[in-house]
Amino acid sequence: MTANGSLRSFRHRNFRIYYVSTTLSNIGTWVQRIAQNWLVLELTNNALWLGVVVALQSAPSLFSFFGGTLADRISKPKLLVFTSFSGFLWAGALGLLVVTNHVLLWHVLVIALALGITSAVDGPVRHSFIPELVPEEDIPNSVALNSVNFNTARLIGPALSGFMIEAFDTGPSFLLNAISFLAVIAAVLMIDNKELHRKEPRAGARFSEAVKYIRARPDLMAMMLVIFFFATFGVNPELFSAIMATKEFGLQAGEFGLLGSVIALGSLTATLIATKQEHAPGISRIIKYAIFTGCAIIFSALMPTYLLYAMALPIYGFGMLTTAVASNTTIQLNTAPEIRGRVIGIYLAMWMGFAPGVAPLLGWMTEHFGARIAIAFSGSVTVLGVSIVAWIYRGRLHPPEDLSIESVVRP
Repeated sequence: MTANGSLRSFRHRNFRIYYVSTTLSNIGTWVQRIAQNWLVLELTNNALWLGVVVALQSAPSLFSFFGGTLADRISKPKLLVFTSFSGFLWAGALGLLVVTNHVLLWHVLVIALALGITSAVDGPVRHSFIPELVPEEDIPNSVALNSVNFNTARLIGPALSGFMIEAFDTGPSFLLNAISFLAVIAAVLMIDNKELHRKEPRAGARFSEAVKYIRARPDLMAMMLVIFFFATFGVNPELFSAIMATKEFGLQAGEFGLLGSVIALGSLTATLIATKQEHAPGISRIIKYAIFTGCAIIFSALMPTYLLYAMALPIYGFGMLTTAVASNTTIQLNTAPEIRGRVIGIYLAMWMGFAPGVAPLLGWMTEHFGARIAIAFSGSVTVLGVSIVAWIYRGRLHPPEDLSIESVVRP
């Protein structure tokens, strides 16, 4: 592997170990997501309840800043072991309930909330840990490869889950996800701490410091608002596919799972292109990508048949992951290392924390106006919201030369 190749981050042992484990864990996560959505529809046959479950699992992400603060205060490997073991317990519990035919809707609701709380801590830690596995010059490549990892899992997971549901029902999907968490624990224990590229955790790291840091930088403020509109209304691929598959086309689990894999074809293409990137794309480019994604959502909602809808999804997947990789890389490279965990915590809160309010709304709109109207509404709000943010912050989207806390947050 050359020093400037697309796979250059794999030169580093810690990155290789962590990458393999998170690939397995991400596949397990996608297998569970599809199975969980299908289980809710089996139990209720109601899109509104599906939205409620999605909301419960996403709601704790509003408190991702807490996980980000912990990431700057405590050893990230220790935190990853704790969150992975917690995920193992919750996913395993749901799997056992389904396999033993004791599962009820309230079990799914409680476990979805518990997994959401675990993810709220785990997300900022995982994201801020990636730059510590490689030297600074390889951070853009490692972030992009991590997105390839995520989307390879998105390609494999939904299809695998669909086939597993048809063959064995939903229970084994949850048990598979539980086992995948153990891979992360094993990898973290194998990582050589001496080879990590990090600053020592700061016991006095305060959340308020991150808020001041973001408010003092118009480029970060614009990014947080763009991500709010983009992620809240535009990044709901499983919900979009679930309501279209069941309510519009009347399909079974196999076809539903394949829709997730089709989305991932476009997503994987986007992330493979991103591995060659050597710098942060910047907020202006993220805005263009987000608007493109919103238009792709509207386009997909207009497709009259299952086949045409499936053919439109890679365009949506491409836009969604182009925006995600660009924003992830930009936030990693344009934030001071000593405050990165807390800033990413706020970033993830904007990314995932407000979808809970939208998921039940989309479920309600689907029941009353149809799946197409609900999805077109999401795309329209994405385009309009991002465009308004771009206009408000025009001319102020470039990061400062000195990213340090002392320079940005002047006394």
